[in-house]
Amino acid sequence: MSLTGNSKVKNFIDRLLRNPITFEITSVFVYAFYCFVFAIASIPSIFMVYQGTYLLDSGLLMFFFFTLICFLAFYVFLVASSIVVGFTERLLTLGFKPGAYPPGSPVFFRWLIYSGLHLWLVNMVLPFLRGNNWIKIYLRVAGAKVGKESFINTKDIFDAYLLEIGNEVLIGGEAFLNCHLFEHGHLNLDKIIIGDGTTIGANAYLTPGTRTGKNSAVGMYTYLRRNTEVGDGETLLTPPGMSARQVVKLMRGKRKDNAQV
Repeated sequence: MSLTGNSKVKNFIDRLLRNPITFEITSVFVYAFYCFVFAIASIPSIFMVYQGTYLLDSGLLMFFFFTLICFLAFYVFLVASSIVVGFTERLLTLGFKPGAYPPGSPVFFRWLIYSGLHLWLVNMVLPFLRGNNWIKIYLRVAGAKVGKESFINTKDIFDAYLLEIGNEVLIGGEAFLNCHLFEHGHLNLDKIIIGDGTTIGANAYLTPGTRTGKNSAVGMYTYLRRNTEVGDGETLLTPPGMSARQVVKLMRGKRKDNAQV
């Protein structure tokens, strides 16, 4: 597409998002799209429940089997949703690359649609799938690279198409892997790469551009700023509750030690 064509598309999207009326109309269509995606994912489970209703007139034992079918249908819904939504997310984010994208750009608009759909998945489905193989299958379908024998115990993974997880990686509960950031009025996308044998502690927060080497570790509640690199075998920890003065002294001492080396 020519530069003129890109400019026209950007201006159209910008007007669409800034005008309150067109924004609300667009939101209705977007939410209808989300409902459609999850409706597709619900078909197998709804069919199971529908077929199970024939058991309701067959006595108490059959009623028990019907309730069992309902819970199995819920599990089928979770699995189907992870695959259908993962595939849809992959289509929405095709061609996304690390970079900075202004509001009104096609990538920004598509990312908004993707992020809303992903939030539905994060809140409704992924909490029940973390810690087992289905979340790894979802991540691969959505575009992530996930190595063998890795254990992922968190639902808070955003922008999977920019995520690379090595072999034998452990990601603790409620760790937050976020490949996007709003900065200087732009949507910034960048990869998160986790090396083989690395441990990400519970509630750690990894931001765009984070890269860890092999057999490294990120401690609990540790925040890695954008473009932080952790070397092979290195461990990063967040100090316990300290006053600002203590933190400054600690950092000055670290600079002196580095200068002596």
